[in-house]
Amino acid sequence: MNNIVQTAISAGSFKTLVAAVQAAGLAETLSGTGPFTVFAPTDEAFAKLPAGTVDALLKDKEKLASILTYHVVSGQVT
Repeated sequence: MNNIVQTAISAGSFKTLVAAVQAAGLAETLSGTGPFTVFAPTDEAFAKLPAGTVDALLKDKEKLASILTYHVVSGQVT
């Protein structure tokens, strides 16, 4: 069974999220023992942010990690 990061990569529409998870140093955590539920914005959703927002967040690891962890719940949510 794939972990969250592998699933996001395989889906193909979460490239920005995967880059953000990696930049924030959360890839290892989300690749670990779960289960985790991620409310994952797609690349299309990230594209709707104001210009420069994603680039600025990718450079601010602490702020990025804080935002991303709001999108993760420990356990399985259906």
